[in-house]
Amino acid sequence: MKQLLCGVILIALNALAHGQGIPKTITLASTDWCPYVCDQRPEQPGIVYEYLTLILKEHGINLKVEFNPWHESVKKANLGQVHGLLTATKDEAPELLFTTTPTANYQVCFITKRDQNWLYKDTNSLYGIHLGSIKGYGYGEDVDQYIKDYAQNPNMHIIESGGIERLNDMLFSDDINAFLDDSLVVLWLLRDKNVKVKLAGCLERKPFFLAVHPELPWANEFMQLMNKILKEAVNRRTLHSIKLKYR
Repeated sequence: MKQLLCGVILIALNALAHGQGIPKTITLASTDWCPYVCDQRPEQPGIVYEYLTLILKEHGINLKVEFNPWHESVKKANLGQVHGLLTATKDEAPELLFTTTPTANYQVCFITKRDQNWLYKDTNSLYGIHLGSIKGYGYGEDVDQYIKDYAQNPNMHIIESGGIERLNDMLFSDDINAFLDDSLVVLWLLRDKNVKVKLAGCLERKPFFLAVHPELPWANEFMQLMNKILKEAVNRRTLHSIKLKYR
């Protein structure tokens, strides 16, 4: 109840301070998800963080990103304790209002040791393996359902903190046989490490979006603005040039 009240107060104060207009500073929650969104890296804040900061600044809006474990960020956005989420899919936070234009896309893959023979084909191939995932992440409809169905199974390892680095440690400690994450995230994490992993099958590439709390008085106005500027060819070229910096 206290958390819900805090969220309602935040929304009310925002409305009083800014009327129906979009505020000058917007706070969106995320998790450390390099190279898309990077915590403690002012020189490399992440592809999406850098991109949205730049295009919002052109419209007089400052972007503030709050970092938490992902399930906490989703909870705070749903309660109105932050304005929304920087990168999300609709199955992760269905109560929020999403842009219709994606900010970027991602591809979830299964990560194993290089010397393992296991390969993902469909959810039937998951039976019997120890699988690592992160609480609150949306990986894809079929896999999400599998994780939900087997959440209490000893073969399912759902972590709340530590992210991909912890999953990687679990893989090489033989606590799990495979874990799930975006292919670009894995390559980024391991780019300077002599760790032998491989992509053992991937899911279909999917978009992710910016999302805000639907009860914000400026939510619809902001969504209209974001959908417009995210479609602009000049901004798509900007996104492409930023991506090249993170290879």
